[in-house]
Amino acid sequence: MHPTDAQLWAAALGYLLPPVIAIVVQPRWSGPTKGIFMLLVAAGDGVGTAYFNDEFTGRPIVTGILTAAVAIGVAYRTLWRPSGIAPRIEAATSTTGRPDAGSPPRAA
Repeated sequence: MHPTDAQLWAAALGYLLPPVIAIVVQPRWSGPTKGIFMLLVAAGDGVGTAYFNDEFTGRPIVTGILTAAVAIGVAYRTLWRPSGIAPRIEAATSTTGRPDAGSPPRAA
């Protein structure tokens, strides 16, 4: 089975979304809260890409959402968090006023 244009767009957009998500996410949020917010963004990505690719029906929407969720998670864990970009964005946009709130962990 070949991926559709909507699925490819959902994946590509999902790979680029973690820095955007980091603007909203606060370092003090719990893991489940951050996960729920990521799923809401993935839902928007999947629905939007299905709509703009004229595939706005049940299955393409669901596969778009799931594709976006996987792409966002993989991108965050493999690129944006290890590079320190997403944590620095979270810290810079934090409302707590703690500059080190989202700094990446130091190697032991």
